[in-house]
Parts: sequence; structure tokens; C-alpha cells
Amino acid sequence: MDSAQDPPTYTLRPCGAPAQHARDVARLADEVLAAGNALRPIVERYARCVATAAREPVRSVSEYLLEALALGVLWRARGTDALRDACRAGVDALAAHRRAGGARPRDGSNAFILALDAPFEPGHPSPTLHDLGRLVAWLVASGEYDDEVARLLGWRAYLAARGREAEAELSEIVHFATWFEAWSERALGIYTAGVDAFLAGVLPRRGRREDTLQCARRRVEYHLGMVGAEILNRAWRAPFARCRRHVVVMPGCMRARDDAACSAERTGVDLRCTACAAGCAVRGATAAARRAGAEAVAVVHGSDFSRFLGSPELAGGDVGIVGIACVPGLLGAGWRARAAGFPAQCVLLDASGCEHWRDSPVPTSIDVAALRRILEASRVQLETSAA
Repeated sequence: MDSAQDPPTYTLRPCGAPAQHARDVARLADEVLAAGNALRPIVERYARCVATAAREPVRSVSEYLLEALALGVLWRARGTDALRDACRAGVDALAAHRRAGGARPRDGSNAFILALDAPFEPGHPSPTLHDLGRLVAWLVASGEYDDEVARLLGWRAYLAARGREAEAELSEIVHFATWFEAWSERALGIYTAGVDAFLAGVLPRRGRREDTLQCARRRVEYHLGMVGAEILNRAWRAPFARCRRHVVVMPGCMRARDDAACSAERTGVDLRCTACAAGCAVRGATAAARRAGAEAVAVVHGSDFSRFLGSPELAGGDVGIVGIACVPGLLGAGWRARAAGFPAQCVLLDASGCEHWRDSPVPTSIDVAALRRILEASRVQLETSAA
């Protein structure tokens, strides 16, 4: 099947080079931060709550605003699923299993929490604290939002302590997300034109698979991932640049050859490129990293990224991570790296190309110039500091 018959859910190159996408995302990030001033009293109260609780180092206002936006977007995208009576008992049982340390089901059985064949209905505009609890339980049960849940638990605790103000503040957050949903579709919709057709046509006919929930993210979640990566890149740019060591982590789907034919050296959970295939995106990104004095590895699965963050190779700290991933998983991966103590920068894959998204997988690629800009800026700062 050719790419015209098997299109990606998103592409950063709908009309050629991805430079326009970078400008569009940067512009929308500016607009989100400006519009977010309406939520600033809530965000600042939450920041004070975090500081008082001392459960983690205080983050920037822009990071907390992004978390509030993520809360609203996830309610809009998943609130109706979370409130479905038909699967409530199953969601609670699965969430309890996962909270007790149980592994995410790998057989597709957890996909029952999705209404695959029902028309999509966004979460209603005025959720209660009970509704928020149902949303968190659904996200935990899904096994696909653990990094997002880690950021939202603090918000749930904050809102639970707000008394009569809680649901009014929650409604303000959802209203902000509703604005973002409409505005982001105008700004970024050209890049995510394939998502709705995939959700309506491809996902239901596949049946319930291990990756059903992974692939079920709504279009607004893609837009959140794009803008969120830009906001986090800005927030973490300085601490990333100060790190003495930088490691680029790529997904295995960037390789020009499949796993059996690829000659990469395997070290633990990661792969080290040996330049076995001309035109391979991993080869190009590895070369760019080495020219900038950075290291480069690839991981085959998303779970390998988590294991790599905890590997002895990164022991000792003072390491900045450049995470490369497709849009649905990038924001969570950035939060995961930060939680592990590694300031991160995010680079998006140009399109969804692997077997999760397409019947006929194609190697994915990135804008190598964007990767070079991130790494060169860090190298210059290190050289300036050393001087």
C-alpha cells in the first residue's frame, strides 16, 4: 500500500519543509502564554501550594500553565469516556491494579474503556471534583497517560483543598482548553488533517489491540503535544544548555532498515548507529549530534526510553536529553525525562510512520536543522562558560 492510500495521522511537511510548522507552533505558543494570563491567579496559587507542600522543586509559571491546559484538554478529550457507566467498574478495577504496581495489559483487553464506535462527545464544560476523579481513574486505567497523571495529581490535590472555589476554577481551566481546541485547529489543523479519519475509520476496524489506546488520542491532544513541546523547550533551554553532557535519544522507527537488517551496536536497551545505510535518518541525526559534541542513541520501544533514563550510562547527573518522538508521545516523554532529573529538549518526528499508525510502515525522519540548532546553542554556551 502506498503512502497516498495509507496516510499518516499527522505530518509536519504537508507542503514541503517543516520550517513553517515551527513558526506556526511558536506563534501559537506565544498566544497560549498570552491568553493564559487569564488563569494566572489560579496558576500562581497552585505554584504557592507546590512550594508549601515541598513535594518537588517549584517549576516556572509557563510549565504550570501548560499543566492546567493539559488538564482541560484531557477532560475535553476523555471526560465522556471517563463518565461512562458501562465501564465504570472495569475502569476502577484496572486503575486499582495499576496503582498497586500492576503492569499495563499488553493484550488489548484494556481497550474496553474506549467507546470506539460511538460518535465523539467532548467532556462537558463544568466538571465537578468527582468528575475529575473519574478522569484520573480512566487515565490511570488506560496505561497511556502515566506521565500526564503524574503532573495532574498535584492539581487534583490543590483543587480538593479549594473548597467552594474548586469547581469554578476547574471550569475556568476547561474554558481555556475549549478556546485552545478551537484556536489550535485553525493554527495547526493543516498538520493533523489525518487524525479524525484515522479515529473514525481505521481504529474501529482494527479491533482491540495492544496499541488501541496508544493510537486513540484526539486531534486536540496532538495540538497540545506540539505546543507543549515548544513551551517546555523554552522553559528548560537554559538548564539543558548548562549540562556538560548531551544525549540525543531517537526512536527505532527512524532507521532505514528493519531490526533484523540494521547493524547498530546494541548496548543494554539502546542502539548505537554504525552508519550501515545511506539516507538513514538515525545516521544523519547521529552525525549531527557528534559534530556538536553530543552522543546519540536509538531505542526500539517507548518503554526502552524509560529504562534508558534509569541506566548506568546516565548515572552521575549533569546530562541533558534531546528526546525525539512522534507527537502523541512527546509531551509525556519530556515530563518523564524531567522527573528523572534530566533537563530535556524535544524534537518532533516529521510524521507518524510506524506500524502503530500505518498498515504499511515507512521510516520516519526529523528536521535535522532543528536538532542542530538545539545542540549548537548548548555547545556555544558551554564554550562561553568555560572561557
